[in-house]
Amino acid sequence: MEESLRRINEVVQKATLQARGSSLRRRKKRDPTRPSAKWVAPARVGREQGTALAIVLSTIGCAHARSDSGGCTMCSYLLDGVQEKPTSEQIVNQFKFAMAKLETKTAPLSVKIYTSGSFLDDEEIPAEARSKILRIIAEDERIREVVLESRPEYVNASILSDIRALLGDRAIEIGMGLESANDTVRTVCINKNFDLKMFTDALKTAKNFNIGMRAYVLLKPPLLTERDALLDAISTVQEARALGATTVSLNPVNVQKDTLVEKLWTRGNYRPPWLWSVVEVLREASSASDEWMKIVCDPVAGGKKRGAHNCGKCDNDIVEAIRQFSLSQDPALLQNLTCDCINQWEHVLKHEDISLVVHR
Repeated sequence: MEESLRRINEVVQKATLQARGSSLRRRKKRDPTRPSAKWVAPARVGREQGTALAIVLSTIGCAHARSDSGGCTMCSYLLDGVQEKPTSEQIVNQFKFAMAKLETKTAPLSVKIYTSGSFLDDEEIPAEARSKILRIIAEDERIREVVLESRPEYVNASILSDIRALLGDRAIEIGMGLESANDTVRTVCINKNFDLKMFTDALKTAKNFNIGMRAYVLLKPPLLTERDALLDAISTVQEARALGATTVSLNPVNVQKDTLVEKLWTRGNYRPPWLWSVVEVLREASSASDEWMKIVCDPVAGGKKRGAHNCGKCDNDIVEAIRQFSLSQDPALLQNLTCDCINQWEHVLKHEDISLVVHR
């Protein structure tokens, strides 16, 4: 069995690497003093409703995506990066430019820093730039929460000690793509290139500095049926809670350019998850959730053909209910949602696995 999985993973890595090569060739020339993206949105900050600034810093991109492993099967965020490594000063200027969006906002504020890779990777974000960015945050008393995205291999006591010292008693989370609690799913379907132990070790290290873990859970990676994906996401949320994650961010797969997922999708071999599956995972998660673990979801391209979608008639209402639930954490918002297409979704859950066996 292990040999079979290894061979499958080799095939997946090769296909992912080919798609990654396409994205590298299509990278646009960017101003290294401007972030790839920035946006402000309502958010739950602690137990209050506040405002979150999300920043995607323009860097050379994820080391895993740049490696011979090819990166993750569903991710094209490498396109957000630049070909030449920005200087520390340029990266800090990107951050300052994005922070201007908070000038008129009132507390409580949350700042989420993404890099299309790892904020804690010195190759992407030099220590000097990271320190200056955190000092800017520390000077703003409105900011109550900070989320820093990273893969587990860059989480260590030295870096976390510095982060805690600079940010004081603010709520801090490390956002990390657990994706699936199943090592086989994470390795073969997602090509994540780390195991559950690495995630758990990073979580424990963060906990030593009173830093939380925001676990990203992927709904419907390629090669899974709707039912298998639904069950995998539910069990992953349960595992994240048991491990001590402070937030679970449910991320339904959206079809991004130059990825293995897009190749499968264009050939009719992949469909993004149903919004009903998203709702079901959130219902299950909220019914068993402790007050200290937050559950959020903001479906990218929700209601569109490349994102989680239903029949087209109910999509906007379902997506809005999901977003309002994320703000309020009120599970009642997920009840009484209905549409005729729920019958089709239930049919898919019941018969898709059998259909694949019969027709292949």
